[in-house]
Amino acid sequence: MLAVQALIVLHIVVWLLGKKYGWFGGKTFTPVEPSEGIDFVANGILNVGTIFFAVTLLSTVLFGRWFCGWACHVVLLQDWCYALMRKLGIRPKPFRARILMWFPLGLGLYMFVWPLFYRFVILKLPFPTVRTEFVTEEYWSSFASPIVAIPYLLICGFATVYVLGAKGFCTYGCPYGGFFAPLESIAPVRIRVNDNCQQCGKCTAACTSNVRVHEEVHLYSMVIDSGCMKIMDCVDACPNDALSIGVGPIALGKRTKKKKYDLGIAEEICIAIAFLIGFFAFRSLYAVIPMLMAVGVSLVTTWVLWKAWRLLRDANAHFHGKQLKLHGKVSGKGILFLVFALVVALWTVQSATVQAFHFMGDRAMATNNNDEALWYYSKASSISDGGIALASNPNIDIEVARYFDSEHQFIDSYRLYQRIDARVGQDERSTMLLGQNMQYHAQFVPIDQLYASRLKVNLHWELVWEDYVGWLKREMQFERAIQASHKAVQSNPNAKRLRIQLALLELESGNTSTAVHIAQQLVDEDMQDPVMWRLYARALDSDGRNEKAVFALEKAKQLLAEQLQNR
Repeated sequence: MLAVQALIVLHIVVWLLGKKYGWFGGKTFTPVEPSEGIDFVANGILNVGTIFFAVTLLSTVLFGRWFCGWACHVVLLQDWCYALMRKLGIRPKPFRARILMWFPLGLGLYMFVWPLFYRFVILKLPFPTVRTEFVTEEYWSSFASPIVAIPYLLICGFATVYVLGAKGFCTYGCPYGGFFAPLESIAPVRIRVNDNCQQCGKCTAACTSNVRVHEEVHLYSMVIDSGCMKIMDCVDACPNDALSIGVGPIALGKRTKKKKYDLGIAEEICIAIAFLIGFFAFRSLYAVIPMLMAVGVSLVTTWVLWKAWRLLRDANAHFHGKQLKLHGKVSGKGILFLVFALVVALWTVQSATVQAFHFMGDRAMATNNNDEALWYYSKASSISDGGIALASNPNIDIEVARYFDSEHQFIDSYRLYQRIDARVGQDERSTMLLGQNMQYHAQFVPIDQLYASRLKVNLHWELVWEDYVGWLKREMQFERAIQASHKAVQSNPNAKRLRIQLALLELESGNTSTAVHIAQQLVDEDMQDPVMWRLYARALDSDGRNEKAVFALEKAKQLLAEQLQNR
């Protein structure tokens, strides 16, 4: 596990040094993260993370749930938090629930299967053309900022371990585990037992995945629980060398011994509903909280509300050695816990209400009910703007600003775009929106300064380059537009739209041979794209190569007709 983390650190260090000294063109491999697979199922982008996730899933079929125990940094975080708590005298106990056990699989299907279902079944669209992105100049672009990352680590580490047990987030919140757990049952490699076992139970005591090891090996001669992460703590803890990792029969069809749960069926249903409400309330709240963090927050808040309910219902209640209620009398610590639970409940309800207003606003805006949408957005806005939210939401600001743009209220929209830009920092989308708005009413110099200053340190911003070049062209700055376009393509050699833009600029400037060269490269890279063939035909015609131009145009018409027929 530590070796894996060392490799991650080495990856980051090499990239940072490469950025500073120009090694490998300042590029490195895209993040080796399973979440990167979302780009593939949603947009057809094949990256290192997608390949890694696919290989991990295939290897799980053989070796079982090894990735969780030997490569996942969240598991390492939880193990470290658990060990630290034990040193402080805190012994987190596993929270046992039936329905919540299925949520990781649901989250995994939502992340990796729903985009495919939405594309194929609802939109009835084909899978996008597969593109490869194995290297990047901006390694951090897909990761959260420290403002988000630190609370995430605290919640998915300390908080979930404290209330749910050693592997609380893995058990109830990890979408990748939702795939690994079912595959674990068909893996031939697993923990097995020999005749030396004396049923002492030390293996079970050592297991931080809450697996009843001694019971399972007694019944089945192997561990069958899908929560087993092959950490080998049980093997090391056995005083008789009875346990080992080995190949043999699979666990498919075998059931673990019936477990004791902390909740009744009615409570299970209520807990599941509370979790879903919390997930809706916190996911992307104020455009800040990412999905996995929302899962962690929802798990913790749900547990707090459940514990408060038990504190009110039961005659006795305690937690981690603290007596919250004894013989029907709530202690001072119990009162403090109830106050805390009330704050959590109010925060959850308030957040859910904000999200509901935001959703209704988006829905109204999509149906062109602008007045209704603005009313909902006003309620979902920050308190300083007359709403009920604790902070502004850049996504709401964007929708309202776009409405102002449509009404030619550019000064009002400019104020919102500035706030978005200040909130999210140097971001491609916010820069693009601010620049587009400034073109309507600002002076030449501020616009030029905005684009030049942002692109100087963000050469990979394809959309901003496209806007900048287009604006220079509209301002009749043709020479600067061509220079900027060349720099854009040089910085983003695989960006098709930027290369098309450059080819068109070269055509308009009379540099027909250069335009032909660019168009020919685009055609060679994608022989089935009629748009590229039309561009090629236009460039050839402008360069006086009429016969080739006619051929290219006929090819474009043929490909377009085939596409229309296939639809």
